[in-house]
Amino acid sequence: MLKVKTSSKGQIVIPKEIRDALGIKPGTVLSVHVEGGRIILEPSPAPPDIFVELGKKSEQILKESKRVDDERLGRLLRNLGVESSG
Repeated sequence: MLKVKTSSKGQIVIPKEIRDALGIKPGTVLSVHVEGGRIILEPSPAPPDIFVELGKKSEQILKESKRVDDERLGRLLRNLGVESSG
């Protein structure tokens, strides 16, 4: 069993062999909870890449909107499920 010591700020260092075994890297988000007097740290699943997906769609919409007139832009927005006002 490995032991760690808390700092004056309550921080601990997770030993390298544990980080390596669990794939914990800088920036990894951990869930923390208490179970029967124990502190449990678990790697959280990565958040979905919705910003990347939306970014690609947004880029496509912006490129298309620069090339089209108002009528075609309205049709594009309707096809994408976005209501056009006007």
